[in-house]
Amino acid sequence: MDTCPERSSEDVRKIIKTAKLHESELTEVTQILRFPDPSKQNDNLKLMLLDDNLLKEIEGGNQLIFKGDPDENAVLCTSSKTYDIKEAETSNSLLLVPELLFAASTGLDETIVNKSVEGDSDSSFDKSNTSLNKSADSDDGKPPREIVHKDIISTFFTYYELKPCKPRLSKLIKLLDPTKYRGPELEYAVDKSKLYNYEALFDQIQASKAELDEELIKIQAIKIDDHYRLLEFDYEFRVLSHMLDLIEENSWPLDRISKDVTIDSLKDLVPESILEAMFGFYSSESAVDDGIQYYQYKQDKVCQFLARVLLKSAGKFNLTEFLQAWRDSVPEGMTTDESLLSGIALIDKTTTPQVVWGFAESDLPEDINQRFKVLFQTKAKWTVDEISPYIQLYATEKLNVNALLTKYARASTQDGVRVFSAKHMK
Repeated sequence: MDTCPERSSEDVRKIIKTAKLHESELTEVTQILRFPDPSKQNDNLKLMLLDDNLLKEIEGGNQLIFKGDPDENAVLCTSSKTYDIKEAETSNSLLLVPELLFAASTGLDETIVNKSVEGDSDSSFDKSNTSLNKSADSDDGKPPREIVHKDIISTFFTYYELKPCKPRLSKLIKLLDPTKYRGPELEYAVDKSKLYNYEALFDQIQASKAELDEELIKIQAIKIDDHYRLLEFDYEFRVLSHMLDLIEENSWPLDRISKDVTIDSLKDLVPESILEAMFGFYSSESAVDDGIQYYQYKQDKVCQFLARVLLKSAGKFNLTEFLQAWRDSVPEGMTTDESLLSGIALIDKTTTPQVVWGFAESDLPEDINQRFKVLFQTKAKWTVDEISPYIQLYATEKLNVNALLTKYARASTQDGVRVFSAKHMK
């Protein structure tokens, strides 16, 4: 720390008089702040502005984790939320002084404070004169003031603002994509060095544990030998087809699917861990009969996946023929609907014949500007319902889909319907 001469009681009293103060208005303790030698400045300390939730997390002894690779903007994660971190400047420098004493710790008499605030009816001019008179009083015979030296640990000109944000999950697919599961017979071709267990994924993905867990379920990642894997599309279709075929083979009503029979019937064709996971993805509990839990397949999910199978071939399809082929591909009793094509296909009813083609949200660029560019290159005008599935992931509590369209697109009316087109059209 600084080796400058320490101030004496007399030095302090001179400063008090120069400041036109009186010792009767002050406590007996004077704290002298000392700046450190520049070579001893602690640059590892940072200031963060916390909201009530983050403060409670810290006070509760919970873990907060900073995440981000060198090429990523850092985030802070609690067990359930993700916060964006931005550096902000302060209007004044802030000094960090450990164990600095405040009024209550220096023996300030409350009556002095109350009298100075409430009991004096003198004008500002009179108060100023009184202060001047007091400052000239003699200090002879007064006991020396108590001097306490305090070291300034660091000086801050910036701090970090933390604001809740969406978890950054797009990287998850990129990490899992190279090791998609295609069946036990093709495991020899998988690069084992690229497999990720949960801890490795959590370390890489800028999301809280709760948000990562939710996303793993959403993308249908399966834990195989302690590593998380995605199913290759054709393999997933093969397994689902085996599962659906059992409905007709066993003459099951759609709400009386047996999980035990399904797994027992297919375990020689498909690993049980895959069957368990797939059954969980595509079914839900329906009824209990004689103590036996029965299930039903999620109709919309099954129908949409089978639509993706038909749309996988490149090119456009005659809409009428496609809808008929789609109806024929689903189990008897399930109903297809055009609304299920939202986010996976586009329909053009202005042509003759009407056509449909695959256009999946997951295939579009991550950058929002590039995404809008591709959207308007694909189709010049969109209704809100048509474009929503392709931009919904960018929406926040403060910026919904309509606000996004206002910012990135141009609105107009076509045949009485509000549509959106590229903001800068040639």
